[in-house]
Order: sequence, then C-alpha cells, then structure tokens
Amino acid sequence: MQDTDTPLTSVKFEQKFFTSVEGSYFRKSPMTEEPVFILNLGGEEVTLPIRGICREFSIEEDTPDYQMLELVAAGLDYVKILMPGDDFPKELLTGEASWEVTEEHKAVARQRICMQLVSWVSGDENLITDPQQLIQIADDPVMKEKINKAFDEAASALESPNANKEMVIDLIEELAAELAYIETLRDQFRSVLSMESKIKRVRHAAAKQRSLLDNATSVSKLISVASTEFEAEFDMADGQTGEIISVLKNIHSQKEYIRGVRDSLYRRMVAWDDLLRS
Repeated sequence: MQDTDTPLTSVKFEQKFFTSVEGSYFRKSPMTEEPVFILNLGGEEVTLPIRGICREFSIEEDTPDYQMLELVAAGLDYVKILMPGDDFPKELLTGEASWEVTEEHKAVARQRICMQLVSWVSGDENLITDPQQLIQIADDPVMKEKINKAFDEAASALESPNANKEMVIDLIEELAAELAYIETLRDQFRSVLSMESKIKRVRHAAAKQRSLLDNATSVSKLISVASTEFEAEFDMADGQTGEIISVLKNIHSQKEYIRGVRDSLYRRMVAWDDLLRS
C-alpha cells in the first residue's frame, strides 16, 4: 500500500497492469483531451480509456491508484506524456515551471518592472510590454539614472525598517524570474497572431473558391476566439502587476497569482504546438 502521508512525487501504481508492458505511457487523447493509457504491444500502440481500466480492475475513487490517476491527469496539463516511474511536473510538486525561459525574456521582464517603477515615481504608472521598446529604453543612460533613483524611492515606499536599494533589486529579480515565463508565452502568442494574419490572407485569396473559403473562414473564427481569450489572460496578468509598489509589498501572493496565469496560458499554448511547428 502507498503511504498516504508520504508526498506523491512520481508515477507509481499498486496495480501491476500499468507496468506489465515496457514502454507504455499516459497522454491526452487528441480527440477528447481526456487522459488515456497507451499500451505498447509489439510495436503497436493500443489506446485504453482510463475509465475502462478503472472499471476492469475495480479501481475505486477512494484507492491510492485512483488518486495517482488523478495526479497523472493533472500532470498531463504540463507535459505531453507520463510513464510509470516518471517524476510529476514541477508545477504539481513545487509550483515552479517545468519548462525553461531564455535570458532575453528574463531581461525583458526585469526591464518592464524597472520601467513601472520609473513611471510610478513620475506619478503616472504605464505598462510597456513591447520587448523591442523595453530593450531600447534599457540602453538609454538617462533612463538608467532614472531607474537607479526609482530603486531608492521604492525602498522608502516599502515602509519596512529593513528596506533599502539592494532589497528592492532582489525583489525585482524575484518578480522578474516569474514574469519571464509570461513574457515567453507572450512571445509565443505572437506566432498565433501571425497565423491569424495568414488565414485572413488565405480568405482574401480564396474569395472565388467556395470550399477553401468556407474552411478558411471556420479556422479564422476559431483563431479569433482563441486570440481574444489569450489577450484577456495577458491583460489580467499585466493589470495585476501594474501597481508595482503594492506588488513588491505582497511578493509572495503575487508570485502565486502569476504562476496561476502562467499555467493557464501554458495549457492553452500547448494545444497550438503542432500547428505552429507545421
């Protein structure tokens, strides 16, 4: 029996069926998005629904194996496959992301926060999210001086006896490390917008080809809905982190919020992987 007091960190089952055939794994069904178990039989893959497995082996809701299957289903929101013995994604274990960001996106996130501090000092907080604009501003000597001054102003505004310039810089680095994931996803989202523009051009070119026009129109509507939903989530993340001093004062709750938005955006973006690579 699994010890219910021991944290579940990897995919382990009591029912031997899940480990009876080497190379078998869990993934989401491309048709229903429901988790399924893929049994590898002599090079042929057999797809088995989880509900059917539970029914066949009497895996009830109050059993450790059922709990494990629920964790597997949650883990498949972040990775495409999970095999028995695999560690669960870090999103489930620590709240961290199981994927990496680039130094460029970290720099964009850091500069964005610094610019929010500068605009806060001026009394007019503005959000700048365009990466090229942020990088260009970062190289401006006058802006560097303003940012340095903003660090001191922020230290006073934190209203903590231990607050100083170095503390502000540390908080900014901590926040930027989380926002870098949002910036990475924002960058990927631009590929979705690019696809939307391509579909519009196809619609225009296919004006006299009814079947192609109908298909392009249907795809265009789906992408438009997805784009609206993506933009709404990015706006939520930007709005939540807009009042920079409040964010720095409540860094832990803000990190949790950002991670929630990050995971939601990531789950949406995973569905576009194959399309964007084709």
